[in-house]
Amino acid sequence: MDLTKKDKIELSRMLEEIQGRLDKNLVKLVIDLVFKTRVSTTKEDNYLFSSNLEKIPDKSIESFAIGSFFGQTYQIGIDLAKKMELKLDANQKRILREFTFFLVLFKFEKESKVK
Repeated sequence: MDLTKKDKIELSRMLEEIQGRLDKNLVKLVIDLVFKTRVSTTKEDNYLFSSNLEKIPDKSIESFAIGSFFGQTYQIGIDLAKKMELKLDANQKRILREFTFFLVLFKFEKESKVK
């Protein structure tokens, strides 16, 4: 994904907000995980999506994919922290969750503009 100057500024702003609050290596791993993972919907996703359509806020498969990808990425981030023997307190977990969420939204926004 190619980033514009504005995109880089936005990412830098996100990183500044969490600087010193999370381990730098964990942040780098989460960023790599978000941006290097290709997200696609499968036949099974479409089945689950269509059978639960009324429960999805804006009724879009993209929302379903974003939520699924966010959940997986956040859980992997927590698992990576454990493997790195980092003890995340409740506040650090919240910061990681919010950082991951906004990175995922950023990724999907950029990818949707490319399509």
